[in-house]
Amino acid sequence: MVKEFFGTGASEIRPDKPMTERQVVIAMVEHPTDKKCLCVNNKKFNWIDFVMGGIEGNETPAEAAKREVLEETGYSNLEIIEELPEVFYDNFYAAHKDVNRHITCHIVHGKLKSLAQNERDEKEKSIADVLWIDNNELPTKLTTEAHRYVCDQVLGTAAN
Repeated sequence: MVKEFFGTGASEIRPDKPMTERQVVIAMVEHPTDKKCLCVNNKKFNWIDFVMGGIEGNETPAEAAKREVLEETGYSNLEIIEELPEVFYDNFYAAHKDVNRHITCHIVHGKLKSLAQNERDEKEKSIADVLWIDNNELPTKLTTEAHRYVCDQVLGTAAN
């Protein structure tokens, strides 16, 4: 059975808004030397989560993960460890787009080979800050249940 999440509170599905479908990648990226993972903190909503974004055209989840990590954080030396074989679904109201979303989530686990970082564009800087969070703190720092699930799938952290 495929795992499925539903938004609550401000992210609860709104019956008056259209439902949109999207294939996305969630990239759980490890620090090259420390037991930390790469996260982003959305400034407008104060959400802390892994790098996440839409899979475009014929991209594989791994290709989308590399692109999204570069765009959102500036890190370019991402080594893919694995693409988890199972997907899960998340259903929520996406306030930033004013639509409901039903997303199919693909999990990509990677590790940076170095901390070499390109300059992020001003739009990305205005959207989110880049954070490194200790692995043992991830279950309490990640905002969404879906991203805590990703953490548990990759690290086996018993994230709740």
